[in-house]
Amino acid sequence: MPTYNSIKELTRGLQQGARLLNDMFIKRKTVSIKYDDAVETLDGDENKVRHLIDFGVIVRSGDTLELDDAYQRFFEEVLAVNEDIDIASVQTYISKLKLGINSFLAADNQARRAQYLREIRHTFKSIENATRRNVVDLKRNVEQTYKQEPNFKIKELRLRDFDEKARLISELIRQTEKAMDEQTVFFASAAMNVGLRQTVSEVREGLHESFHALISISAQIIDYLNRIEYQSKLIKKIRQLKYMKDQLMIEESTDIRVLLSRTDDLWMEKQPKYITRVSLDFLRNDDSALEILGNIRRRLSRKTMVKARLADRIDDKFLSETQEISRMFNHAEIMNGFFAQSNDLFNYVWNYEFTTPADDEMRLVLFLQLASQYDAQLNYLPETKTVRNIEYPLIYSK
Repeated sequence: MPTYNSIKELTRGLQQGARLLNDMFIKRKTVSIKYDDAVETLDGDENKVRHLIDFGVIVRSGDTLELDDAYQRFFEEVLAVNEDIDIASVQTYISKLKLGINSFLAADNQARRAQYLREIRHTFKSIENATRRNVVDLKRNVEQTYKQEPNFKIKELRLRDFDEKARLISELIRQTEKAMDEQTVFFASAAMNVGLRQTVSEVREGLHESFHALISISAQIIDYLNRIEYQSKLIKKIRQLKYMKDQLMIEESTDIRVLLSRTDDLWMEKQPKYITRVSLDFLRNDDSALEILGNIRRRLSRKTMVKARLADRIDDKFLSETQEISRMFNHAEIMNGFFAQSNDLFNYVWNYEFTTPADDEMRLVLFLQLASQYDAQLNYLPETKTVRNIEYPLIYSK
């Protein structure tokens, strides 16, 4: 397989397929790109698509295309949208740092020592940058998982995995600081190098900030896990109450009436209205009261009595009995069932078992009605799916 031999060739190749690469990157987790669609995206120029495939930027599997893992990771890291926390790279940098320091101490001439010193400074900065990037990615992924993952079990599993990764990153920070503290011979030999002293100072400060950020992330993960546990228990109780209510057993099986009778929260009370009356002394002695009295007089003078008019006799055609049958859906009942499960709204409506047959158009109209009517209780995701040439958004309950 041919490869790019220079940055110029690489950037030119990526620029030729920029529109296709942008489309594939945006849809990398939702939709598979067909080969014919890729050619159409590049204005029918099949040579550009083949060029990207030949140079390994795009991988072809049957009739579908996907980004190569190396390029996808590169785009995600540069755009700061990656979900994978690369802990192994930091461990590799630590091993490389120890090897560089030992090589510096064993070198027998100044030229080799200067070369190893540049590598050591570069490795120090790589450790700091990789650690800082992992911390930023970890914080973003923790927040996205808690806010967007609809399944409580998956949300809990991913948050616990992030908690373990935060622990591993903290351990790598301690290993880096330990390696820096133990190399007293190296720092004594290279103490006169101003660039090294500045780099080490910046790296220590960066690692210190990252460590404190990890403490905050760990506390946030613990808080999220506690919320998930509370919400899971609450939803379980709500489902039990919903079941007993539907079976007309809630009053017999629970003490809900007693609990509600003891509830006197302020929000349940009627909002009081206070009327401020004008004092008689103000009306008698203050000149500004004349304007108020004049307004009242004009308002009273404009009041007129409206005479009641008798309506005409009702036509006989309006008194005849007629029957009109209209089909209506119980939106509240459908949404109660939707909130009690974990599927998205479209699939729930599409596969809902109605008492009478419902065609695809009726189900689609019902989906749009529910999505707009209960928007405050729904979570709209940016991803979309397609069923029978119908592209629909993923909508879950909050």
